[in-house]
Parts: sequence; C-alpha cells; structure tokens
Amino acid sequence: MGDMRQMQILRITAAVSFLLALVNHVLPPKAFAATQLLFDYSQGLTRRGLVGQILTLVFPDKVSVGQIYAVAAGISLLGALAFYLFLKRTLPEQTSALLLIILALNSFAYSSFIGNTGYLDGMLLTLTLLALSSKATTRAGLAVRLALTVLGAMVHENMLPYFTLLIGFDLFLARRGQTRALGVALLPLGVGLVTVAALATLGRFSPDQAADFAAHLQARAGFGVDPTATVVAGRGIGGNFDLMANLHKTTKYWAWVLFDGVPLGLMSLWLFWLAGRLLGPLAPRSARLLLAAVLLAPLSLNVIAFDVVRFGAASVLAGFVAIALILRHIPEAAPRLTKILTWPHFLLLLVLNANMFTIEINIGSGHTSQFPWVLLTQLKWFAP
Repeated sequence: MGDMRQMQILRITAAVSFLLALVNHVLPPKAFAATQLLFDYSQGLTRRGLVGQILTLVFPDKVSVGQIYAVAAGISLLGALAFYLFLKRTLPEQTSALLLIILALNSFAYSSFIGNTGYLDGMLLTLTLLALSSKATTRAGLAVRLALTVLGAMVHENMLPYFTLLIGFDLFLARRGQTRALGVALLPLGVGLVTVAALATLGRFSPDQAADFAAHLQARAGFGVDPTATVVAGRGIGGNFDLMANLHKTTKYWAWVLFDGVPLGLMSLWLFWLAGRLLGPLAPRSARLLLAAVLLAPLSLNVIAFDVVRFGAASVLAGFVAIALILRHIPEAAPRLTKILTWPHFLLLLVLNANMFTIEINIGSGHTSQFPWVLLTQLKWFAP
C-alpha cells in the first residue's frame, strides 16, 4: 500500500510540475516568432512556410494580435503536452521512471523550450513524438515516420538536425540485431536531407521577391512584423556563415555560449551517460554512436546560427526521449534505471535544475534573475 501511495503522489507531482511549467513560462511571443508564423507560399515554395499557409485557410484576411497570440500559445502548449504525455505513456510503471519524468518537466531546458513561446520548435517536437508513437517494425509505421519527417522539415528545416536521428534511433532499437538495422535507422536522415535541400534550392528569393514577401506579411499582420524575421526567409546558408562570423566577435554571443550552452551541454552529457548505462555493456558500438549523434545533431546548428539556448534545449529533450525509447525496447533497462536513478541522485539533479536558468527568448532581460545569468548582475559589486 505504501508503494502504491508513493507512486500516486509522484504522478500528481509530475502533473503539477507540468502545469507550473506552463504557468511560469508560456508568455506572449516576441514579434520575431509571431512574424514567422505568417510565412506562407505567396512567393512560391518558402522555407518555414507550411504553418503560415495553413493559417491562410483559418484567417484568410488580416491576422490580429489576439489571433497570433492564440496560435503561438497553441504551438507551445502542444509541444509541451506531447513531451509530457509521451514520457508518461512510454516509460514503465516504476518509481525511477516517474522520477525521470519529474526531472524532465523541471529541467531548465524544458523551461526554456516552453518559454520560447510560438517558436516552431513546438511543432517539430509534436510531429516527432507522433512519429515515434507509430509502429517501428512495420512498413506502414516506417512510411508514417518518413512522411512526418518531410512534414516537419517543411514546417522548419531545423527538423533535420533536431529530431531525424532520434526517429532513426528508435528504428534501430526496434530492429537491433538485424543486419539492416543501421540502414533503416538512417532513412529519416536521408529523407530529411533531400527535403531540406529541395527547400533551399526552390525557396530562394530574389531581392524583389524578398521585398514583396515582407510587404505581404505586413499587409496580413495586425501588428508590426519583425524585419529580421522576413530576411530569414530568403537568406541562404552562406548568409548565416557571414552573420556568425560577425557575432563571434561579440561578447554577447560568448555570454550565450557560456551561460546557456555550457549548462545545457552538461545536461546533455549526463543524459548521454545515463542512456549509455541503460543500453548496457553489451550494446553495439553503432547504438552508442547513434545515441551520441542524437544529442550532438541539434548542437551542430551553433555553427550557422546563434540561438544557443534553443539548440541546447532540443538536445536535452531529445536525450530524455532517447532514454524513454531505450526503456521501451530493452527490458533490461528498467531495472538498471532503478539502480542508477536513486533518490539522492534524483534530488541532486533536481536541485541543480531548479537553480539553473537559461534564456527564455520572450522575457527579455528577465533571465538575469537566476544562476548563471545572475553573475552578470553580481558584477555590479565591482562597478557600483
């Protein structure tokens, strides 16, 4: 009876953690996120244009601030809920699994993911978890996963580094021991590459098209669009390299790397360690390499873009999902988790996550209120 009561309390704690995460972090979106939600195919095939094209069916005329707020909140709520429900339904019924869910929902990565209200990352995570909910061992399940990979890449090209390898990791685990397991696991990556390459080739804008696109977005928006967002639609990867070359000269960028990138990277490193222990000592090298790729792929975007916190958060959330997939496919992993994630281990990690704070894009300078960003405020001791 005691164990049943403890499990029930932990389930309630997980639900409360989820609700508090929403209350604390789903905030009105910035103009950049709101503007990207309006991207459509008015100038032909456009990167990130699928969601906006769908919105033209719902809001055929001007989109008001209230309407774009509702869409932005819906996207973030959907991603947050999908993550919670996937872990809840996939992880086994045991204390250590519930502790893992509570830790995930209270992680500073999850807070930042939700706090970036309206960013299309929420849609990408939802589509990924929907794909992972399909049957991994059937042709129909594989087709669903590949179709959702294409759909995700059309929503936002970040689908490719964020989650295609995570989908492949699940395919690999479902076929472990088979000769074609690795080849099947790499199919989502291949399909994602082709889709993103097609979008990059067919979605290029001339300067006149870019100007027309910006004017079209402003005509549809019942608010002031962010001009930096409209530039993104037509900018190629070469432009991103030039942008990053300039940012690398700024202390602002390296502060992001130090205060956002390093803590998130350490969390990803812990998840890699835990997932490796759950795989067991006899796991093939290919499984560990795929696992490393799942966590490193989102971080690779730091080479061409500056949203350090978004990429780090995607890596951490992918790590939690990867652990859930290991527990789903490898029966021996559940007792290993019980031995590893003990109460002291859990409490230490929970305290660290509760006292870490990374940027949430929509709250401006509010991130300076907690560690590690509070260190910037502490510098005022030396310059009163």
